[in-house]
Amino acid sequence: MGDGLGLPPTMTGPVTEEVRELLRPWADIPVGQACPFPSYVSGDGFPAEMSVKWSQGRPELRILFESLGASRPITAASSRSTAAELTDRLSARPQVSLDRYRKVADVFAPGAGHEAAPVPVWHSLAWKPGHPPAFKIYFGLYTLPLQKRYALVTEAMDRLAMGTAWADTTAQVARATMEDGAVRELEFFALDLDSGAGARAKVYYRNHTSSVAALERMAALARAHEPDRARSAFRTLLGTAPEAAGDAPLTCLAFRSDATRADESTTYFRVSSFTASDAEAAARIGALMAHEDLDPRRHHTLLQAMAPQPLNQIRGLQELVSYRSRGDEGDVSVYFRFPLYPPLSAQPSAPSRQSRGILQEVEPV
Repeated sequence: MGDGLGLPPTMTGPVTEEVRELLRPWADIPVGQACPFPSYVSGDGFPAEMSVKWSQGRPELRILFESLGASRPITAASSRSTAAELTDRLSARPQVSLDRYRKVADVFAPGAGHEAAPVPVWHSLAWKPGHPPAFKIYFGLYTLPLQKRYALVTEAMDRLAMGTAWADTTAQVARATMEDGAVRELEFFALDLDSGAGARAKVYYRNHTSSVAALERMAALARAHEPDRARSAFRTLLGTAPEAAGDAPLTCLAFRSDATRADESTTYFRVSSFTASDAEAAARIGALMAHEDLDPRRHHTLLQAMAPQPLNQIRGLQELVSYRSRGDEGDVSVYFRFPLYPPLSAQPSAPSRQSRGILQEVEPV
């Protein structure tokens, strides 16, 4: 990806080595013909995804991953233990702070009243060239009953002094669901692992609707959301069917300390669900980037470096596209899928969705 972005090896090399170190020891397990422990990071069970955020200035490269246990057999408990070890290792980095994480870690820990359904823990690394990597941690709520998900997030938000903003969000989401009937499923809670004033807590909702109006209503819960700009951006991406947002779009709401409401919103579209090929997806993404005064040629160049086949012959390499508006500025992120295994639904050993207690495959960002 660094090559596709025209970055020199002297810049990408150290970060590549850092990623290798972060992913050990589980990343040394051979890929094989089937995933040893199916992860819901991606649709085929592979425990990682990569993405690029395009905004003014240099793009940001990111990897989201689940740390699988290194011992065999791999279990939910061993993966959770490996994730905890990685979090402790990250604390040695000067740009990482675990202060806020430590305030809420026990809320999501085994033994906190949800032993029958362990909460998966994922990490992400985000690297903007010229800066040290930033890290986030994600708690997967999708294994839990809905009422329990809200109880855990409410407790965590209270501890982070974000309870007022979270109460406002839950009340408005409940009101919206009653009025338009669109189900918004709370699936993830995440934290920026730094102590800066801009550090966020984030919640992710899966919208069980393709209604753009429902998505706009969710995005408008955030203070920094600019509705006219976002509406125009959505129409640019969706093209001739501006009221059909594709399968299972997502909403992320970001919170900052002492605010009385959500601060930012990001909307995620499953672009593979409303395009016939990656060539069409690239054209739509390019139009969205141009809408935001971003150079679409950079995305096309990256695709040419990454695509295993001509773009008009494949579909799903560009899986998700997200959009966030912040006043006069917006950013666009593209999430890539590199399928190594058959889809989870085609793997006889894969756990069913019902056994995981979820309504859809979980593929957040």
